[in-house]
Amino acid sequence: MENEIIHLGFKAIDVWPKDREAEVCGDPTIRKITFTDIQEYHPRLVAKILELEENHRLRRRYSRGAGGTKIHHLGQWASSEAELITARATALFRRVLECDQAVVDLSWANVYRSGDYCMPHSHLRSTASVVYCLDPGDEDPEDPHGGRFCFVDPRLRNCCQEQEGCMTAPFLPGMTAGTMIIFPSQLVHAVNPYIGKRPCITLSWNINKNTLSGEPLPANAVSGENQNG
Repeated sequence: MENEIIHLGFKAIDVWPKDREAEVCGDPTIRKITFTDIQEYHPRLVAKILELEENHRLRRRYSRGAGGTKIHHLGQWASSEAELITARATALFRRVLECDQAVVDLSWANVYRSGDYCMPHSHLRSTASVVYCLDPGDEDPEDPHGGRFCFVDPRLRNCCQEQEGCMTAPFLPGMTAGTMIIFPSQLVHAVNPYIGKRPCITLSWNINKNTLSGEPLPANAVSGENQNG
């Protein structure tokens, strides 16, 4: 795993940069790492996502509260940059869960435009979920939490600072461009309303140790009834 590389043009990029490890983020079940070589793949990956956002068969426009626009199935994008970041997501899964196999059940990009957000939810059909911040978008000077990913789960101590089991505050893991986190898919999480001019773009994966039967994306997902944040 340490020697795995992916070529971006003529340049070989390590899937897992040497001497880097994910750290505990607020709770032992949540891990976080920030990659520093993002200029090698972010510009082309952002351009690819914005291209696919324009009337592509993989794009689905959800309601504002269900995450705005999503572009599913990174493996079908014909993008070496998407291949690299997916390999990093599965490598993170294998390292944190200490297993040899990682199977992506569903993957997608989230493109948040002004007014988009994602209501609290958990992910189905998944052992662990990975979220990657590609572009945090514009900051809101009046709301530092605007457009930010957060956990709102009463099982997390950071969410229950006043009383055990009583969710009184969201836990924001503090994601910047290049940050990747992994967490149990059953944890309740959300994305706060975003009002920036530049799109806020993240990537997500639902991952298991083995392949699951059935379709990960039900037909009613196009209407926003099934959320993936």
